[in-house]
Amino acid sequence: MKKTISILILVFIAASIFAVSQIDTIHKEAINSYNDKDYQTALEKFSLIENEGIINSDLYYNIGNCYFRINEIGRSILYFKKALKVRSNHQAARRNLDYALTFTKDKQNSESESVIRSFWLKAFDSLSINLLAIITLAIFIIIIIFINFMIIHYKNREKTVPLFITTIFVFLFSVFLIISILKWQEFHSDDEGVLLSTSAIGYSGPGEDFTRVFTIHEGMIFTIDRSEENWSLIKLENGLGGWISKDTFVRIEL
Repeated sequence: MKKTISILILVFIAASIFAVSQIDTIHKEAINSYNDKDYQTALEKFSLIENEGIINSDLYYNIGNCYFRINEIGRSILYFKKALKVRSNHQAARRNLDYALTFTKDKQNSESESVIRSFWLKAFDSLSINLLAIITLAIFIIIIIFINFMIIHYKNREKTVPLFITTIFVFLFSVFLIISILKWQEFHSDDEGVLLSTSAIGYSGPGEDFTRVFTIHEGMIFTIDRSEENWSLIKLENGLGGWISKDTFVRIEL
């Protein structure tokens, strides 16, 4: 029995190593194709890696570049947004997203709240989920150390100073824990979408029989409020809302 389990483990490890090696080979081929300006082939190879279920900001960034090169602006914006969803401080993806948006018919910004966006929100974007997890865990460990330090060394002594320091770290832990939760929710949210059709008409209700409210074009980024059958109620950057067909857009999700 033990021998069988050992063999299965070895087979699993060998298969994993082979899969990683194969993905690495495809990635190199994709990069070479892109450098040779064979963007369609590069896109196909990058997409093979994506289809393996890999979530990676650089992968999405490369796919976005391929779509931009073959003049599919809507999908390039979609993948630049996905890259930023994984790593909000991906500067190259941010720059390319801003550049791709200049090719859309509808004027829009890469940050839907750019006018009122505060320094705190920009700082929030600069922190990755992994970094937040490390910081939060480090602060938690420090708190445990200080508590043990007070119990052991300040058993019958004044605890004002270590208690004050511990309180500060508890506060910091709470702040970073809240930020981590918000970041996690943002990572898993799917309430944003990108229009992939050439254009779409927004109606006052879920159907073409309702009043026309607006017309948007490929590459438009918007918030999705809710969906009913084949229609979704969306909200544009300017606050205008309307119903569009689900077939015209894709949600920004991982």
